[in-house]
Amino acid sequence: MTQADDGAKAGRESDAVLIAAGVADLALSGIAAALRGARGLLGRSDLAELAQDGQTEMKERGRLAMQRYTSVPEPHMELLARRVAARLNQSDT
Repeated sequence: MTQADDGAKAGRESDAVLIAAGVADLALSGIAAALRGARGLLGRSDLAELAQDGQTEMKERGRLAMQRYTSVPEPHMELLARRVAARLNQSDT
């Protein structure tokens, strides 16, 4: 292995260490921000109502996500009823 190869390898290792340190710093910043937010929440007098609102919002978000990512076929009886209604409307005209 030549000296140039050793320098390139050391540069890649140094880059990896710098990237790992950056990720760790970002994670610690996120954790610190979350702890500051939690500390602010604990001082609120309406914490129970806030938690209930959060639970309701999460349920609604979950319901919307389920509707968005699942395809539910139209119920068979509703499909038949719409077809009959469409035929009746066509025969009236």
